[in-house]
Amino acid sequence: MRYPAVAGAFYPSGEGQLRKDVEKSFLKGAGLPELGDKKNLLAVVSPHAGYMYSGWVAAYAYKEIAENFSQPPTFVILGPNHTGRGSGVALSQEDWETPLGVVHNDKELGQLIQKNSKILDFDEAAHEGEHSVEVQLPFLQFLYKNARIVPICVGLGDYGTAEDIAHAILKASQAAKREIFVIASSDFTHFEDAQSAKQKDELAIKHIERLNAKNFLKEVEMNDMSICGYAPIMVAMVYSQLKGGKEAKVLKYANSGDVTKDYHEVVAYCSIAFPK
Repeated sequence: MRYPAVAGAFYPSGEGQLRKDVEKSFLKGAGLPELGDKKNLLAVVSPHAGYMYSGWVAAYAYKEIAENFSQPPTFVILGPNHTGRGSGVALSQEDWETPLGVVHNDKELGQLIQKNSKILDFDEAAHEGEHSVEVQLPFLQFLYKNARIVPICVGLGDYGTAEDIAHAILKASQAAKREIFVIASSDFTHFEDAQSAKQKDELAIKHIERLNAKNFLKEVEMNDMSICGYAPIMVAMVYSQLKGGKEAKVLKYANSGDVTKDYHEVVAYCSIAFPK
């Protein structure tokens, strides 16, 4: 079992308060989610800061998920490696616990993803103190009683790695005949003034909208951008292209100053949808 690492820090440690905070995140802007079956969505980008800062932005991505899936697919959740521990690309085979209960790991799908990849390792060490996957789970639990996940921690940021993972996910889902959905966990520009952060992020987002992962990576590297989950975002872009996606659309862009009212040094957040 992978136990919570950031309950009581990034989100409340009590079940009742956590449920209220997730609900408040939806009510702040996106509106409460309603389950539907549009089935017109391949992936999302969702932020992973403390809920008071980015939960309301993440809610836009999860409302979109809810409207597209009345029954949960398996969620392949990719987050960056903030801790530096463990393998360069680490797939967890544990069930994950949050204050809202246990989210079960789709071990069969995870094994197929690892088998179809040249670089993925089964490794729990990379996930031990890492928050980027964990903070997504209460949103899924708020929507679904029985969601299953495959958590992947991505510490390598080259295009070849993203391409390998995306192909492995696609091949595994076809072999398992499993409906799957990709969540890329990422914050955007860190610790710049709000105007500078927005200008930088817009340069990167235009490539995301066109599903041009190589140009997105060039932009990130050329401008020394602090988008922490740029590698998971690339996986979502390549995967969406492989599934026939043509574009991505921004659902909500905001920054920590929208909460603190201090716009001199912000962290930016963005929810992005990848339609079929």
